[in-house]
Amino acid sequence: MTDIEKIIKPVEKEVKDFIKNKFPDDLKNPDDAAQIIFDIFKTHWVFKKKSFRTWIEHSNTNPFVKIILARSGLLPLYVLHLLQSREMFGNEIMGEIEERTYSACSPNPGAIYPLLKELEKEKFVECRWDTEKEHPIKIYKITENGKKEYEVLRKILKNKFKKSLSIFNEIYNDIYSGQYNGKRQDEKKL
Repeated sequence: MTDIEKIIKPVEKEVKDFIKNKFPDDLKNPDDAAQIIFDIFKTHWVFKKKSFRTWIEHSNTNPFVKIILARSGLLPLYVLHLLQSREMFGNEIMGEIEERTYSACSPNPGAIYPLLKELEKEKFVECRWDTEKEHPIKIYKITENGKKEYEVLRKILKNKFKKSLSIFNEIYNDIYSGQYNGKRQDEKKL
């Protein structure tokens, strides 16, 4: 079994059922038709790329959101934002991001924990061990320096964030409605 087949296998039945429901009832063998379509889908060049495999693995996951919320993207700002409201442990932060992005992004421990360690090193967060549970967990809390850094990042990234959304909107309109207006959105006052 190839890597792509391993990825696709969990959702194959769901996709086949969806495809079968799109065929008329009098079609002789919708299973065969669905299998042919699904086989073509599995070999499509876009879905062979690692960044797009998540679309197949989890139907709610969105690679665009994952890219934006990467450690080199908005993840540091978002983690500081989440810690503004309450103390949290790493898995809780990951769960909160997944919930708030409607499962479009499920950050992994390999992104969250190194980021938390970096934020701790910079004195933007501090941690303590909660040993009252069966397994001790590290609880993270934003510091006063972290609150200041959060405000700085918010201000620095606001216009870039707005510009990015505007550009994505232009691309979306160009692709799906053919309404490219020839004027860059970032030329307008944001």
